[in-house]
Amino acid sequence: MAHDEAEPPAPESGPDEILEAMERQREAGAAVPAEQERVPYLGFFLGPEVYGLPLLQLREVAHFTRLRRVPGAPPGVAGLVNLRGEIICALDVRTILGLTAQAPTESAILVALRGFADPLGLVVDSIADIYSIDPGQIGPPPATWPAERAACFVGTVRVREGLMGLLDLDRVVKI
Repeated sequence: MAHDEAEPPAPESGPDEILEAMERQREAGAAVPAEQERVPYLGFFLGPEVYGLPLLQLREVAHFTRLRRVPGAPPGVAGLVNLRGEIICALDVRTILGLTAQAPTESAILVALRGFADPLGLVVDSIADIYSIDPGQIGPPPATWPAERAACFVGTVRVREGLMGLLDLDRVVKI
């Protein structure tokens, strides 16, 4: 599902809407050969800023109700979440990226990841949309970002919500 800059998404999409969008993305990618060159990303908000992660590394999007803090854990670990019987280490992306810390709200979303040895997830404010990104449009992180923050990204791309930072999850999870 390629996106034009026409209409803004609802700022808080639920897990069902994300799954439906993922299915539409798969169908659109199968129907249009040119779309295969594009890479799908899940966009999410941290405050007013939008970030993205490769859709292939997304396992699930869910509201979480209880976050258990882990004494002595690094600052980037928000805590542990029970997701249908599986314990997931929830990472505080804000802290990892050097943004202003904020306790997760009741409307916070857990973005469960795949492709890692341990069950991991990211705590985000809300889901933006699924974007089909042309790799040729990816630019470097802004020079104004601190080096530690810029190292967590493969680059940035312009979307209708603004400049979206594309996370390098392998670097993000190495807190």
